[in-house]
Amino acid sequence: MGAYGPPAGFYRNKPRVRIDALLCTACMRCVRACPRSDVLGAVKVKGKLFARVQGAKNCVGCGRCVNACLTNAIGLYLV
Repeated sequence: MGAYGPPAGFYRNKPRVRIDALLCTACMRCVRACPRSDVLGAVKVKGKLFARVQGAKNCVGCGRCVNACLTNAIGLYLV
């Protein structure tokens, strides 16, 4: 780590995944695209399946889930 923070190219803030349940069609493309098996998962609510964030702290910010989503229901943001 540099004297004033992380070296160039490193996140100062951690990326986080957010899923819009109104846009999610439960295709699970994001879950399959994620290189980390502990970030995204599925949950059933009132008989309907949704993708869900289950381990946001483990997200590496690669964006594969965002690119895989056909309905733009998932996004990355920095905290």
